[in-house]
Amino acid sequence: MMPKRIFLLLFFLGILALAQAQQTQMLNVGGHSLEMIQAGTGDYTIIFESGFGSDCKVWGNVASEVMQTNQVLLYSRAGTGKSEPNPQPQTLEAAVQDLSNLIKRANLKPPFILVGHSYGAFIIRAYAAQHPKQVKGLVFVDPAHEKMMLELKKVNPAKAVRDIELQNSFVPDEFKQENELINQIFEAGTLPEFGELPQVPAVVLTSVQQRAKPELFLHEPEGVAVWRNLHAEFFSQFTNGAHIVTTASGHNIHRQEPELVIQAINQVVQAAKKEKGRQEHEVKVKALEAAFAQAAAYLKQQKEQKAEDVVFDALKVSGFDERTINTMAYQQLSNPATIDMSLLLFKYNTVTYAASANAFDSYGEALMQQGKLKQAAQQFNKAIELATAAHDDAMLETSKSNLEKLSQLEKSK
Repeated sequence: MMPKRIFLLLFFLGILALAQAQQTQMLNVGGHSLEMIQAGTGDYTIIFESGFGSDCKVWGNVASEVMQTNQVLLYSRAGTGKSEPNPQPQTLEAAVQDLSNLIKRANLKPPFILVGHSYGAFIIRAYAAQHPKQVKGLVFVDPAHEKMMLELKKVNPAKAVRDIELQNSFVPDEFKQENELINQIFEAGTLPEFGELPQVPAVVLTSVQQRAKPELFLHEPEGVAVWRNLHAEFFSQFTNGAHIVTTASGHNIHRQEPELVIQAINQVVQAAKKEKGRQEHEVKVKALEAAFAQAAAYLKQQKEQKAEDVVFDALKVSGFDERTINTMAYQQLSNPATIDMSLLLFKYNTVTYAASANAFDSYGEALMQQGKLKQAAQQFNKAIELATAAHDDAMLETSKSNLEKLSQLEKSK
């Protein structure tokens, strides 16, 4: 375990780095103002949601690292830190509305990665369900679960009730009303209907730390098992991500093992980028398919130049590289119905990548397969010329071998 003195020093340095990045701002969200910190640059904005009664400073160690490669937004909910209390009851719905208003007033642009600790997990779940197109990843840090008390009562009703009473006794007066509203969620075992969570990359971090003298039933082995099982059940709805269990820290994983949260955020960001790339690829492929269909119609009408123009323009717009187009061309070549289309793709590569021996060799193979031997020979000879100049022995050998095959075909006729 990290010595307390070192932990406090790192926490202070994390807050200092954030403070130096940008001063705390106060932003009115409708009837009250919230303190917020924005820092960093990057494609994604990481929005941190603290646990019950905690202000934004608890994320210092995590955010100071994450902001090196991403934008970050930290804020204190109504009544915490420097934020003003909400003049209306601070329900879960009100907290979600505050977050939504803050994002709008701060002029934040998606995509967002939401990070929520404990009760903060309820808030990011609600926001993500209401704004599925904005949210591209979720990180849950030992998240609260609405069924927690119901499940604990199934195991030991008396101890579960004592947990509620003991936790209520810890709550400062200024948070008692909000705490009572949260207790109503646990009593019902369900959240308000916010909608379905988006299917995005997600990481759930779960503390199963063993305590020598557990104060709460939740921290006894039976309670920890309930906690872990609820987290596993919750994570099962996601198809991309990880459920990470730690024994090295308690409920405040982000303060005791900030590196775990940092790694989780980085994992989700990378997965979100990969998913974005996949979606962009699908859009490009669909656009190409439409262009190929149009070109095929032109070919049937014997309008070869129009077909070539359509295909060439579409390939240029797609931004696909030589290798990708070459692979697509061979796929088209394997289908008798799209052979003519494959020749246009191969030809495009020879025009666009005029210094590539492989482009000419591939085009030659396609022409040879179609019995266009003279044109194929021209492509192989060009490939040999380019491979020789580039000292590409492997390509040179391949093109010479293809030229020899072509010669054998000519002799057999």
